[in-house]
Amino acid sequence: MTLEIKCQRHWHRLGIKDLKTLKEHIMAIFDKYQHQEEVLIDLYKMVFPEWDQIDKVEGFPAAGNDLWIFICRCFQEFDRRNHPDVMPAGAWMNSGFSVNRELSPWEIGFKKCSVVYKDEREVIAA
Repeated sequence: MTLEIKCQRHWHRLGIKDLKTLKEHIMAIFDKYQHQEEVLIDLYKMVFPEWDQIDKVEGFPAAGNDLWIFICRCFQEFDRRNHPDVMPAGAWMNSGFSVNRELSPWEIGFKKCSVVYKDEREVIAA
């Protein structure tokens, strides 16, 4: 099963069924934490349903332009509120998803991303 299909099924289980629920889910992640690392991990868990079984992510998942900008702006607000001495959204720009303008605006893609699972040491590519 491809990473795209796993992500789509995971979003369905999370109740993410449209743009409104996607935005609500993302904003809830930012409301839940005070540290950048926790937010980043939860964002990765949102796109990798088997996060706890993953040994390594090679490359970065890609976000469509509007999704990437939305998360970046959430990170900017989060950092201004919780980390006023850091560059707003710096953690997102360094360790978050890449942006792919060829994707639809709110899509996640895994073309340049693969995962290695802990038990199997298996690489699953998009």
